[in-house]
Amino acid sequence: MERTASFEVIVTGTRGGKPLGPADYDIKELRELLGEVEVLLFPNDRKQRPVISYEVQEGSVRNIFRTGLQAVAQTGAVLGLVSSAGNVDVLEPRTAKAIEALQRWAEQSDLAFTLRTSLPGSVELRIDRTTHYLRSEATSVETEVYLYGRVVDAGGKEKPNIHLHVDGQGIFVIDAQEQFLEGLKVNILYHRMGIRAIGRQNLQTGEIEKGTLKLVELIDYDEQYEEAYLERLQTKAYTWLKDTDPDQYLNDVRGEYGA
Repeated sequence: MERTASFEVIVTGTRGGKPLGPADYDIKELRELLGEVEVLLFPNDRKQRPVISYEVQEGSVRNIFRTGLQAVAQTGAVLGLVSSAGNVDVLEPRTAKAIEALQRWAEQSDLAFTLRTSLPGSVELRIDRTTHYLRSEATSVETEVYLYGRVVDAGGKEKPNIHLHVDGQGIFVIDAQEQFLEGLKVNILYHRMGIRAIGRQNLQTGEIEKGTLKLVELIDYDEQYEEAYLERLQTKAYTWLKDTDPDQYLNDVRGEYGA
């Protein structure tokens, strides 16, 4: 069984002229915080993550999250990186957005957020109205991307989209038009597909910002078909080259430069 550690978000400030405590922290604020903490601990494939347990304690509002040691250690490293760099431009897009959310809450509500782990020697990161943990405007550009993976969800009432699981990269959520999904002649759920999309790419890390993708085209992806196609190409090449002497061919290509 994996060892565990804790990640803590301490919220400090006042409400109604009194110091903030757990009884003053609204469920809506807590729900939003839980979402961002999940991203900080598991920025990629959250469906495969271990359990994150939650506890709240006095001392302003101490939100304590306990989960796998490795995830907490990685999050602690992120806090150290942000603290030393003084900005979030160095982070993977999803992690940067989570820190930005806390920064905006601090500015809007005049609350302070202190992030820390239970691991020895880890850095504390404080976010308040005086800090500016927001990405620079020129950290990403719009680009066209091709993704190949397995469709694990498609549809949605308010924001239609496709969830594509890409091996080694987690799940990409691609916005799609309702009319497009409705007009599909086959059910794409659990099929391996290619997707052409428009999204934003981080200039510093090269990462695609997963929340920015919009569908351009679906590409039918059949591994057996692709394999058969490659075999046909190999057969064609063999037929063409079987009577060719490799050394003579290279000499012909080099011409005078090979002399």
